[in-house]
Parts: sequence; C-alpha cells; structure tokens
Amino acid sequence: MTKVPGPIKTFSHTLPGQHLYHGVLFFGFSPPETLDAVRDFQVKSDDVFLVTYPKAGTTWMQEIVWLLLNDANFSLAASSPVYMRSPFLEFKDDTLQEVGLDIANALPSPRVIKTHLPKKLMPEQTFEKKPKVIVLFRNPKDVCCSYYNFYKSSSSFGDFQGDWPEFLEMFLEGHVDHGSWFDFTKSWWPMRDATNFRFVFYEAMKINLLEEIKQLAAFLGKTNLSPETLSKVAEHCSFESMKVNPMTNHEDVYSIDSSVSPLLRKGTVGDWKNYFTVQQNEEFDQRYKKEMADLIPTIPFKFSFDDDVNT
Repeated sequence: MTKVPGPIKTFSHTLPGQHLYHGVLFFGFSPPETLDAVRDFQVKSDDVFLVTYPKAGTTWMQEIVWLLLNDANFSLAASSPVYMRSPFLEFKDDTLQEVGLDIANALPSPRVIKTHLPKKLMPEQTFEKKPKVIVLFRNPKDVCCSYYNFYKSSSSFGDFQGDWPEFLEMFLEGHVDHGSWFDFTKSWWPMRDATNFRFVFYEAMKINLLEEIKQLAAFLGKTNLSPETLSKVAEHCSFESMKVNPMTNHEDVYSIDSSVSPLLRKGTVGDWKNYFTVQQNEEFDQRYKKEMADLIPTIPFKFSFDDDVNT
C-alpha cells in the first residue's frame, strides 16, 4: 500500500518506478534525475511551452501550435510523430528513444515544448526568459474519466486493475502520475494576466476551433497566415482527422493498447455523465469547492453543453 500527500489514504495500485518529487507523485518515465535536469533546462525567449494536466487535450494543442509556428507545413507534419516535433520535457523512455530533454535541445527554434508540470517544477529560466506559455485547461470531471481510460490502456502506469470508483478516489487524492489536478491547476491560474501567457479552454476549442486557432495565431505573432490557411489548420486538427492520423494518434507507441482505449478516445464534453453516479458527482463538487475556494476569480469551467452547467 502506498501513502500519498494530503489526507492519509492508501491505494493498492503502484506506478512503475513510482516516486515523490517535491511532494508530487510521478511514474518512472519522469525519474528524479530528469526532473532535476528540467529545472536547469536552457530556455530560449522564442520557445513556446504547452502546459497541460494529463488528458486535457495536450496532443490536440501540440499539433495546432506546431503547425502555426511552422507556417502550416502539413507535409513536414506528416513526416514525424507529434511527440518528436513537440517533445514531452520531463519524459524519458529509452525503449521508445524518446527523451524529452534531448529532443528539445536538438530542435531548431522556435521550439514547441509540452509539459504536465506544476509551476513550481518548471525550468527556472521560464520566468526569466519569458517565453510564450499556453496553458490548456479542461473541466476536471472529463479529465478524470479520460485519465481512467488511459490508465487502463497504457502499460506506463502499470497493470491497473482498479475500477472507476477506485480511480476517482485516486484522482481526488493526487495518487496518479503528475500528482494532484487541484494543485496543478491552482499553481498556474495566477499567471492568467501575464502578457506572455495565454489560457485556453478545451471546451471553447470544441465550440469554435477556428476562432481559438485565430486567437492562438495572433498570440504567437503569426500574422502572415491567411484565413484560408487557418481554416486548413482547423480542418487538419479536427478530432476526427487526428484520430486517424498516424502522426498524432500514437498508435505506434508500444505502451498504449488501443484495443483497450486509444489515446484519442472520444474528445467530447460531458462524457463524465456516463461514469459519475449522483453521489460521486455530489462528492466531487464538494471537494472541488473546498479545494478551489480561494481562487479569485473562479475558473470558468464548462462541464456540459447539454444543460449549460458551469462552475
């Protein structure tokens, strides 16, 4: 049994190489020495960091931003998986030959770099060099459901045999890779007014992807891209397109069993309603209000399109 930060609770599931780093739980693919090296990573002022909690639409945003920064070079995008064009900074997989720090260091500028880290564990130069930072938020109920399916399909998290109620409790207590969603979210929200930051909501992208892409292009200074080009980027980056695109669907990744659950599974808003019981939903809402009570202003998450439920 494993103890985790916060309330004293134990869980049967253990991540491969599980360890705590500055109070945050990580799997073995983000080992302590890599997390140490991330702190010393040499940031460039023209870098673009994509900051997300796992399963918040990361791959979607990676493809969009890479295409915008590379003048919608679809042919180049078709020649290399997105995880090699936009490295996962704190990730190290020797089998896959995917070492985020090495890939990032070898990339030409401007670099698009993905991370799931809370603010306190970011490279120290992030706040000195002031690169552009895009923070993508998704409502936590859908994040939790998506993460549950990912846990079941990916060997990176071990042979998870738990059920939905167990995983929900693990998620609430931060006993998942990259730790507490609450801590991650609260660490980044205060940066929303910084001029080099842009906060984007997954649900807004689902409502009007083209408009969000236009705003991202403006934030990135890509005023040379025509409306027609931006429309092509939106079409290329639709969920349906990315799900069948071998450069974005991760079906080549040995650790993901797509027959259990593909990386790009549904891409919907409100799927949590298919998982949460009434009691679980009430308990989640109570925990959310307690954890997020001090945030001013509150984060305008949209939990559903059906009944316009917002928090």
